[in-house]
Amino acid sequence: MRALKIILLLGLIGIFLASCAKFSLDAVDGTSGSGTTSGSVRFGELGGYEVFENRLIVGYEDRAAVDRIIEQLDAEVLIELPKLKAVSLKLPISISEAYQVLKKLKLEGVRYVEPSYKRYLVEPVKTHDEILLSPSSESSEDPYYPHQWALRTLKAEEAWEKATGEGIVVAVVDTPIDGEHPDLIGQFVTGYDPELGVEIPPDTDYEDPLNPDDDHGSHVAGIIAAKRGNGEGIVGLAYNAKIMPILIFRGYESHSGYYYVGDEYVAAGITWAVDNGADVLSNSWGGGGYSQLLKDAIDYAIENGVVFVAAAGNEHTDQHWHYPSAYPGVIAVGASTARDEIVGFSSRGDYLSVAAPGVNVLSCIPRASAEDGGVYGTPYAYWGGTSMATPYVSALVALLKELHSDATPYQIKRILEETAEDIEEPGYDRSSGYGRIDAAEAVNVDPSTYDGSVDFDVHVGEHTGTWAVPAVYVTLSRNDGPNYYAKTDDYGVAKFYGIDPDEYDVYIGGPNYLDMNAWNLRMAEELAIATAVGISGESSITVLLESSFVADLTADSTGDYTLKLVDVFTGSEAYSEDFSDSVSLSFPKTLPGGPYYLMVERSATEGSVTFEGTVTINGEEIPVSGAIADGETEAYVDEYGGAGYWWTVF
Repeated sequence: MRALKIILLLGLIGIFLASCAKFSLDAVDGTSGSGTTSGSVRFGELGGYEVFENRLIVGYEDRAAVDRIIEQLDAEVLIELPKLKAVSLKLPISISEAYQVLKKLKLEGVRYVEPSYKRYLVEPVKTHDEILLSPSSESSEDPYYPHQWALRTLKAEEAWEKATGEGIVVAVVDTPIDGEHPDLIGQFVTGYDPELGVEIPPDTDYEDPLNPDDDHGSHVAGIIAAKRGNGEGIVGLAYNAKIMPILIFRGYESHSGYYYVGDEYVAAGITWAVDNGADVLSNSWGGGGYSQLLKDAIDYAIENGVVFVAAAGNEHTDQHWHYPSAYPGVIAVGASTARDEIVGFSSRGDYLSVAAPGVNVLSCIPRASAEDGGVYGTPYAYWGGTSMATPYVSALVALLKELHSDATPYQIKRILEETAEDIEEPGYDRSSGYGRIDAAEAVNVDPSTYDGSVDFDVHVGEHTGTWAVPAVYVTLSRNDGPNYYAKTDDYGVAKFYGIDPDEYDVYIGGPNYLDMNAWNLRMAEELAIATAVGISGESSITVLLESSFVADLTADSTGDYTLKLVDVFTGSEAYSEDFSDSVSLSFPKTLPGGPYYLMVERSATEGSVTFEGTVTINGEEIPVSGAIADGETEAYVDEYGGAGYWWTVF
């Protein structure tokens, strides 16, 4: 292990780090309700993200706690997710208003509260270059197979000598699919529509024939499993695999456009797919907003041996906030060209795993869209995007799962990465990851070569370890290979499943002041730490944050006053100090961190008195004030002029 490195930011004055350690206190390990009060409940961030305004997702330890929230908010249950210990609620008020109510409550038995974020398909780049497709082809079995440049690049025919996807189910988490398409009929198992809570029978044309905007799922499905040798169109890379449609985008009743059904329904679709035989989950969608529910659903899939593949996005930007592709354990996919270059629209990022063909990809579209959207009026079209690259990776995963049914998601991921054709910059890079996948090479690798995956936890708490600190961003960063990102949950734990054993810099930042979950709502209370740690085998580290906090106050008239720290959740006095005209109160280190009111009390009730001064927290001075009116005995002291806002101390 390399030497410990600490970065101090905004006055951070202390850190405790213990390798392979866990908090022994209930608040962190989650063995009792003491860690689930509103001091450690994770409230999902709202700032800058699109959300469903009247929905609230609640993760729980005790289901009865949700009933109490329902009563407080006059809410209705949208969907129960018992396997993920979560419930989605329909609200009569906005989610920000609901947060204001819940932040004042003692939420025992609640793990997190978050919005349902709005996410989007990774929109394809559609081309209509009919020169690329001749209606008459030299191949009678699959007439358009010669136009599938991607299969030649991936050396599909060599790979098919070993595997074709037989016996493997790929869940296409996407828009409705035309299950009666001539190149797809017979290629389905039962699917699921989580918003309606109904199963989709095999070989069902589930898409809206009047809505050309929902054709995406059919194109993805064709890339994976279009039939071979049937005298129709194209060939899928895993042509003997089966498709399980999981509907998470639905067209509007106007037959124009479509909408995302919401994180809660996606999580329901993922768990249904896992429980009903999916081996691979193919996801060509995403967006901003860190959802604990989605992470739990993806962790559920990975823990049950299901490989999760996701598009990196078509924004071109260099980022690490795109979800689900940036969650740990996910195979994030970029798009490459026939020249083995990364196409301009493909998003870059240090979470990227591999690339795959994503330009001028010929695949199926619904029959109803053939006349207007297909080349030469056929139900096939050339599209591009990481949406098209992702199903190539999912299909290759199907080939590997056929050969190695017991291989873990980590082993499959490492096979793809280690056998990829290095493109762009030498070695791992943020544009192509490990490179463009190579099907012929991948099917020849024994997965037992990669049996050293790591499950790694980072525990974050305040200075005594009494309280967990949620909403803290944790980054595992290294010089060569993808980095990993997670956010501490209600127990202050950031979980990383199936990552590479390696030497990482562990960066801890926050809590995120834009996250309503964070105890703090002030930039001054954010902390940052960096430490180097070697990770091999199941392990964890524990980090305790420590704030500096001093309150200096002066009264405008002499009297008998007491400055108090009052526990926000219990309302009990935690510490007090008497003064007559001025006082300097330092936070006692024997007290656990947490949210505290700063209050002044007096015994006399005549006359008015004003207190002004500063709170210095983590090196930043913040003006504060408070006033006791004539006939009153106490006042809040804070930067908002006595409105009763609390201070968080770690």
